[in-house]
Amino acid sequence: MASSFLLTGVVLSPLQLPLLLIFLLLPSSLEVSLGGGGTPLYNQDDKILILNSKNFQPNICSSSKAWVVEFYSSWCGHCIHFAPTFKEFATDVFAWRDVISVAAIDCAMEENMPTCREYEVMGYPILKFFTPNTPTGDMGIERLSKDNTVPAIKKDMIEFITDLQFKKSEKAGQNWPSLVPASVNGLEIIHIWDQNPTLAVLLIEEANSTTGSEVILDLSSTVTKLKVPLVMAKIEINAESDQLLQKLTVPKQPSLVAISRDFSTLEVFPSTAATRAGWTGAIKDFIWRKSSELSLNIQMLADLSQKKPEDSLNVQPLNSKAQKTATRKELINRRYKVFTSDLEKAVIYSISHEVAQHSSISGHTLQTLLQYVTVLEKFFPARIEMSVFLRDLHSWVNMHQDTIRGEDLSSWMESYQGRHGIRASKDWVGCRGSEDQFGGYPCGLWSVWHALTINQANLAEGDPKEVMNAMKSFIQEFFGCRDCARHFDQAIEGGKALDEIENYNDAVLLLWKTHNRANFRLAGDISEDPVFPKLVFPSKEFCSGCYGALTGTNLWDEFDRIKVVEFLKNLYSKEKLSSQGLTSDTTADGHALAVAPLAQIDGNFEHLDVSNFKKKENSTSFVFFNGADISICFLLWFVSALLLLLIYLKFIAGKKFSNSHFFSNLKRKTSMNPLLGKV
Repeated sequence: MASSFLLTGVVLSPLQLPLLLIFLLLPSSLEVSLGGGGTPLYNQDDKILILNSKNFQPNICSSSKAWVVEFYSSWCGHCIHFAPTFKEFATDVFAWRDVISVAAIDCAMEENMPTCREYEVMGYPILKFFTPNTPTGDMGIERLSKDNTVPAIKKDMIEFITDLQFKKSEKAGQNWPSLVPASVNGLEIIHIWDQNPTLAVLLIEEANSTTGSEVILDLSSTVTKLKVPLVMAKIEINAESDQLLQKLTVPKQPSLVAISRDFSTLEVFPSTAATRAGWTGAIKDFIWRKSSELSLNIQMLADLSQKKPEDSLNVQPLNSKAQKTATRKELINRRYKVFTSDLEKAVIYSISHEVAQHSSISGHTLQTLLQYVTVLEKFFPARIEMSVFLRDLHSWVNMHQDTIRGEDLSSWMESYQGRHGIRASKDWVGCRGSEDQFGGYPCGLWSVWHALTINQANLAEGDPKEVMNAMKSFIQEFFGCRDCARHFDQAIEGGKALDEIENYNDAVLLLWKTHNRANFRLAGDISEDPVFPKLVFPSKEFCSGCYGALTGTNLWDEFDRIKVVEFLKNLYSKEKLSSQGLTSDTTADGHALAVAPLAQIDGNFEHLDVSNFKKKENSTSFVFFNGADISICFLLWFVSALLLLLIYLKFIAGKKFSNSHFFSNLKRKTSMNPLLGKV
């Protein structure tokens, strides 16, 4: 009966408390997320449509206009660096949105990963052009140029539109203004009068100029909506246009001319600067002056002259914030302490997101994955359950000799995590940045590679180059920030630097030097966390013994490298890792997850503020229930429910209960008993 009350929701109010307590006190560690990404780099105020897995195809596929979409990752340093440029670009071309619009999707968000995998995004940031009426499954056209300035992206966008029109592709918008230069035959401009306009404005320019196209796109939406009987056409300066230019009495240089069909109305704008702003303003003024001839009313003219906020070409400056300074404890947590939870989080994210985002993994890419999971199984400073996970992952990858689908890897990871409870911590601890776009996964991944080189050195097992070779291949094949991968490859001289590794300490020092040089290069960059600026590591404050007598800035000669290795081992060795951020849990198979012992800080680890690292602060949070406790709780709840029900029937509903049909019959039978009262 109690269970029926629970299922139907008809429960007496006193009985709700045990059930409520059970749900409130379930271990919070079950509610975790992968969370490799940071805060999205764009919002609706940036003139950029924010895409996700649900709205991508409804907006991009079968659209009446073209799109340029940025696939990015919010943790990617190069994406963070590129974001202000992309915002400026989106604002600059916002007036073109009836022809082509700008959008972006954050591939670091777990829910967007299937979409990014479907569109074969292997690195960030990537710009793809999509034609109108793009069918589902069309991969778009990737922009290959490495020139990521606003003028360069605009030029590629215009070429994309012009190419569709030049090829007379059915995918070109039927109502688009023509960006293809008009054909000229003597004094005849082919097809310019096909739509019976009253006047035409000719934008005369050199063959490689995009100024005319930009002006046409700037004004086309307004001219179309106001139904201005005016056509704008580009005329290239070449041999075919010589006779026409002579008739128009303009020199062979960029010029703006307005004509009628019979040349009876001819206006040259000699003092107008041949710039986007100059030509746009001159054409608007011309329409004003010819309003009667163009049959424009006062309201139309007002709409033409009104400057809309969204048409502004100026990017609004970011709101300045008061600069925060890291406390000593925050600095130690970020730079001079390593957390097991961060290492595990980075590993799980690298597999379930970076690797699994590839639609197909085969050939050299599959060998790279096998290298990666091999060094993880051998040298990752893992807890018992994490060690079992890495062993099972290595076995699963090794089963596939030819190809692994990213979708299959994602499914295996989800299934394994569901069965065994292996999950990443919800938040970064040491790698937590002052804002979500700082720190995070890149910080965690650097820490993983440092921990692998240190652990291999401590074990003194295998080829000393094994970890660095695996890192080189992983960064090359899987690391999403492609610009970062290119810089890493340059730092290790395309792999030649690895040839100098002769022992385990050489591998430790090569990685340390490469990391220091990366920090030196990125110091002051927009991707740098202002609260935790990139400095030479370690600083003299935390390891004065790491510095030798020589001074310099080549991040090598000025260090006592033996002391540096000791320092790094004291930081990244398994027994030195902090368990802060880890929680006790019970897996789906009923095996309790072990919490790693708290790493004790070596007294020789100089100048560390030991008071900031009390065991009380680093211990895991107390968990009220394990599996047995929950079972007992359910039993107590059932007994309590039964007792409360009996009390209710006895004292509250007793009268109705005793007068029920069942008890009336029982009383009648009892009164008829001949032995009653004779005993």
